[in-house]
Amino acid sequence: MSFDRAYTFIYYKDMTEASSFYRDLLGLEEEPESDWVTLYRVTGDYTIGVVQDGRGYLRAAEDKPVILCLGVPDDGDIWMIYRRLKDAGVKMLTTEVELREVEGRVFFCEDPEGYTVEIVQRPRSG
Repeated sequence: MSFDRAYTFIYYKDMTEASSFYRDLLGLEEEPESDWVTLYRVTGDYTIGVVQDGRGYLRAAEDKPVILCLGVPDDGDIWMIYRRLKDAGVKMLTTEVELREVEGRVFFCEDPEGYTVEIVQRPRSG
């Protein structure tokens, strides 16, 4: 068995807020799939799909038991991403970029619908 792509679908009450966060702040490529689903390309084979509440299989709910984890390349600037999101008024769930033994450099924030977004970067060796 093999697959050629992966999606995580999240359910939004306001699709405009999703676009402002995923396209404008995080810089993900936006691809409208229909008038009620928008895809945000994270990597060549992984996409976050944002679905308008009331149109897809599930409904938007107050409880968001999902973490969307986005990996910063080894040569990327995780501190710049943290500052950009914080300066834009994004709700930060950590007070700084933390260094953790397993994950490396990491911080957490919330997207406009309340989903937790983890931004992570492997620790630099040497």
